[in-house]
Amino acid sequence: MTLELTPAAPPHIKGKRKRASPHQLKVLNDIYLKTAFPSTETRNRLARELGMTPRTVQIWFQNKRQASR
Repeated sequence: MTLELTPAAPPHIKGKRKRASPHQLKVLNDIYLKTAFPSTETRNRLARELGMTPRTVQIWFQNKRQASR
């Protein structure tokens, strides 16, 4: 029995950047108009509904607030 070792990507290399789809942007912008600081619960719900990670949703709101300054 031979074991094939496939080289794993180094842990510091991130995956390709994913842009939010038009649908995701519409939903995120609609929520942003209501509140620039959604609760953790709201972010988690959005992440589930939009197929994103809660962290990605959190970063989107951070970036949106920064861009609005």
